[in-house]
Amino acid sequence: MPITLPPLTRRDWLKHGTAAAIGSFATQLPALEIPEQIWVLFSDTHIAEDEALVARGACMAENLRRCANQVLKIGQKPFGLIVNGDCAYLEGISEDYVTFLRCIQPLREQSIQIHCTLGNHDHRNNFLNAVIGPPPPNAERPMNVPDKHVATVTSAQVNWILLDSLDLVNKTPGRLGEAQLVWIERELRNSPNKPTFIVAHHNPQGPVPEGKQPTGLLDSDALFDLLASYPKVQGYIYGHTHTWLKSKHEKTGLPLINLPPIAYTFDPKRPNGWVIVRINSDRAEFELRALNPAHDEHGQKHVIKFA
Repeated sequence: MPITLPPLTRRDWLKHGTAAAIGSFATQLPALEIPEQIWVLFSDTHIAEDEALVARGACMAENLRRCANQVLKIGQKPFGLIVNGDCAYLEGISEDYVTFLRCIQPLREQSIQIHCTLGNHDHRNNFLNAVIGPPPPNAERPMNVPDKHVATVTSAQVNWILLDSLDLVNKTPGRLGEAQLVWIERELRNSPNKPTFIVAHHNPQGPVPEGKQPTGLLDSDALFDLLASYPKVQGYIYGHTHTWLKSKHEKTGLPLINLPPIAYTFDPKRPNGWVIVRINSDRAEFELRALNPAHDEHGQKHVIKFA
């Protein structure tokens, strides 16, 4: 069960359902091109109960409201919006999520479908209770993976496999776990054969210098060994480091997109903001929309050409 809010209205469901049907027809008639799709990526919103709270010189709630308003002005309704973890400020208290939902309300009012992953500053049950309400007494939530919240979101152009790398609340490293890795392999095997992006909050964990502690995804090696065996996987999308960057995974060569934070950067020279993604039949274009439009990297595009 994905963390998705809210469901599409019936009108939009019909519209997107028609688009998906056209996409399936286009695979049989190559002369017909599937139209470009627009997606939006947010990450590291770090929203606190107090909307006025400032951290590292940034008012997180104000930044999220600004980004939401900018999305509403791009001139085309996104096919979907993904918030890639650390929705809450530090420990994922229930009140943080009340404020988070209030800040993104304008997007929900326009029936933009929003999908959320979880980061190390989130609290799984608090978020679920805020978004979809507590389960009935003595009942368990239905989950694809025990104690993890995962989903596959698919369209005529692309698959997004959304992972849960939250291990311990307010502890920096992340972990998928064996059960989630088994689920990922099953999803890759059974999902439609189209360009696929893997989305998780934590960065791939590289070698840890002596005397240092790991801060990224602890089971990165197992994940990337798995991803390398599926050619339809076109990239890994993550947040966590608060740094806008495109790179490649050293061992597999898989493209990596590090999303900018909406909240604050660790380096004041780096941009914060959000990313608009344009999906075409042969590529995905990730464009930075910096909160400071005068920043040198505002409008910078990272392109992944589909193999």
